[in-house]
Amino acid sequence: MPIDLRQAYNDSVHNLPGLLAGHLSSVVENVFMLVNWMFQTILVLLVAFFLVKDAHFIRHFFEELVPQGYRTDARDVAADVYRMLGAYMRGQLAICALVGLVTGIALWFVGVPYALVLGIVAGVTAFIPFIGPFLGALPAVAVAAFVSQSSGKVVVVLILYFVISNVIYNFISPKVFGDAVHLSPMLIIVAFVVGGYLGGILGLFVAVPVAATLRILFIYAHERVYA
Repeated sequence: MPIDLRQAYNDSVHNLPGLLAGHLSSVVENVFMLVNWMFQTILVLLVAFFLVKDAHFIRHFFEELVPQGYRTDARDVAADVYRMLGAYMRGQLAICALVGLVTGIALWFVGVPYALVLGIVAGVTAFIPFIGPFLGALPAVAVAAFVSQSSGKVVVVLILYFVISNVIYNFISPKVFGDAVHLSPMLIIVAFVVGGYLGGILGLFVAVPVAATLRILFIYAHERVYA
């Protein structure tokens, strides 16, 4: 028996560097992936800010590229697209507000400290597709673990975030976005899947607006052809 224990100990010591290297590699890979997602998110937000800030000049620039005889039609299409984008952004803000409100109330109800602040964090990070709920949950888990010092409360927090994010993002969000941009919830989900597959986080951000813009162009072209 002692020989077996000694052999097991020697094997463990021998394999320890490989195990540590494997875990370290996994941690580094996940950190780089998270940083990449955050960088892309910041880039998307900056681009969106400047598009809104300089919308008039951008619109005028593209109008100049359109032949004179089609500029009225182009203005009509652009107006529809701008209205759609405005409705989409209002829907996005509504989802973020809902996530923040429900999360804050749920955390307060189970006795997690700083529930209001954590709810605001959850609402802000909800703007980031898919990775947002994970980022929003990290501070709440940390507070439950280090402030409340309760492993049971950590489990409760994880369950709360899992339930809230799944219900809102899988059921409420597609309906809200669908009503805002006049696309069915199924098409919203398909747009997210295709956008994420083709463009990563940037694709997730623009998936629904692009799909809605294509719908506007298709309807306009159909009306022009069969008018």
